[in-house]
Amino acid sequence: MKYCKQCGVLYTTDVCPKCGVIAPEPSAEEQRSRDPREVRRNWIALLIGIPAFIGAIMLIVYLFRTFMA
Repeated sequence: MKYCKQCGVLYTTDVCPKCGVIAPEPSAEEQRSRDPREVRRNWIALLIGIPAFIGAIMLIVYLFRTFMA
């Protein structure tokens, strides 16, 4: 689905149904293929970072409850 930046409508046609603006063609920068090593490294960072963030929040809550009790 495409997103119209002028009126904020999601649409699937070539022209925005609300304001009639034609969507620009994706540039070469947007179409470039990503390096598989970079993609893998980003996924690994997500798989490690999200649980670490949740663990840090749980640790802060645990320490807060320990010191307040």
